Formats: sequence, C-alpha cells, structure tokens
Amino acid sequence: MSDETDFADPSPWTRPRFVLAAVFLALVVLLGIGVAVWSSGDEPDSGPAGAPAAPGQAPAAAPTASSVLPTAVPTRAPEDVTWQLAGQHSVPVSASAGPRTVAGGVASGYARTPEGALIAAAQLAARAAFSAGRGSWEPTVQRQFVAGADRDKLLATLRAVPDQPAEPGELSPLAGYIYQSYTPDTAVIGLVYRAPGTGASRYHVVTTTLQWRGDDWQMVAPPGGSWLSVSRPAPDLTGVVEWGSR
Repeated sequence: MSDETDFADPSPWTRPRFVLAAVFLALVVLLGIGVAVWSSGDEPDSGPAGAPAAPGQAPAAAPTASSVLPTAVPTRAPEDVTWQLAGQHSVPVSASAGPRTVAGGVASGYARTPEGALIAAAQLAARAAFSAGRGSWEPTVQRQFVAGADRDKLLATLRAVPDQPAEPGELSPLAGYIYQSYTPDTAVIGLVYRAPGTGASRYHVVTTTLQWRGDDWQMVAPPGGSWLSVSRPAPDLTGVVEWGSR
C-alpha cells in the first residue's frame, strides 16, 4: 500500500488507483458572494497631523489592523451558508464570507475573518483535490497556494497521475472543523472528513494553514507536498464543530 493519500478522495482504504492520488488531498482526503469585511487593515485618515483635539476631549487613537479586524473564533457553524457542487465535491458558499467570484476553476474573494478563512479552507481543499479534476486543482494550486517548493511538489505529484473520476462512496464528505489558531494574517484550521468504508477510525483530520496574501486567503501546501504529513485519524467528533452538506 502506498503511504500517500488523495485528499479529497481521501483514503488509503479505497480502491488502488486512489491510493496513488493520496499524497495530495489527504486534504479532501478523507475527501463559498458579497463579503461583510474586506478590510486590508489600512488605517483611516485621521486628518492633518498635529490637529488639536476638541476642547474637553482626548485625542482619538487611530485604529490598528488588529483592532478593526474580527478575531473572535465562532463556536457555532456559519449560518448563512449554502452548499454547491464543485466537480464531485460539495463546497460551502457564504453571503458574508465568500467566495465573491468563481471562474476558471478558481473560487476567490474571502472575508478577512475567522469565517472567511474557514470557507476558504473548505473551498480550496476540495478544489485542489485530485478527484476535482485538472481544470480545478491545477489553477487552484497554482494561483491560490503560497508559492514555494512544497507547492511545486504538490503540483508535480498531481500532474503525474491521470485524471479519473471517483466512484460513488469513494469520497469522504466534510463532517466538521476545529479552529486551531487564528489571527488576521494566519489561520490554522483542522478540516474533519468522514472516512468511507469501515475501520477503527471513522474520521480524518487534515490540518490546513492559510495566510492572508494581498487581498485574499491563500493555502500553504503541506510539507513535501504530502497531505499525509498533516493528516491524522480520529475515532469520533469530540471537540469538533459539526458542519457539512446534508
């Protein structure tokens, strides 16, 4: 058995040809337009430097990026989400968190909020999955993953395997998530997938890392381009916020 697992059609325990696709989407391994907050953290113009404060009032401090951008991690799943198909995967779309546009296999334009990062993680994970097809994973990885050696290795691995659709029951649906850490610049979110088939572990947690680059969230490719390095089995949904298409 190969030690690599396709993220979106996640599972070393599915048919042989998907084991080869494993290394990438161990993400969707066990396999998003208006936005409420699109702030880039720029400070508003506070007027001419040195302007005196009004009598009896203290000068107002200019807000900083950290003070104007939401950082509180929600304890409940986003409520304004609908689920749409992207290839063979169901992906979340939020009226407040994104994506704002979907074109050419790429879904982009996410809010710089905890919810925006979550929607981005689920969207990019699914769209970068081998089973999503080359028209999806190639532009997604090329344009929405942080450039670097790990991203290039992930692309090379995906390109080495012929496209082939998954059979019914072979893909692992999204079952929930866990925020591991969040700042307006970096989000680390565990996406939890229900594993197909049977076994001691019913779920897999894939740790995704996103960075705010330019004006949108981008995903960081896993070390060595292998999703197995950031994937772990889980016996149940303890500590997980349940979330997914129904």
